[in-house]
Amino acid sequence: MHLVRDVLDKQIVDRRKARIGKVDGIVLAAEDGGRLKIAFIEIGTLTLVRRLSLSLYRRMLAFSRRAQGGNGWRPYRIPWSKITDVDVDIKADVDGSETPLEWAQEWLRQHVFRHIPGGRS
Repeated sequence: MHLVRDVLDKQIVDRRKARIGKVDGIVLAAEDGGRLKIAFIEIGTLTLVRRLSLSLYRRMLAFSRRAQGGNGWRPYRIPWSKITDVDVDIKADVDGSETPLEWAQEWLRQHVFRHIPGGRS
């Protein structure tokens, strides 16, 4: 498997077949002997921004900590053991409604999209 081609930026579908986001990052862990394995996939704006611009990432991280009272917008991690299929979509054995992703979407709707003409559609 080629991680960048087969996993990164692919749509994630939960057990209800609902789209819950795209793979923004991949977390690797070293096994005994130094061999790398996939530990988690990450979903989150900060993870995506970190890939694009380190300086923008630092600014958004500082802003998110102020906006969230110190907690920041943490990426949501799905253990690789919960991934059931890697195809056109990444299928995960999680329930998207039980993740913090819904809260983040609602926050963006209330604080960002409502200020953009047509952003509520």
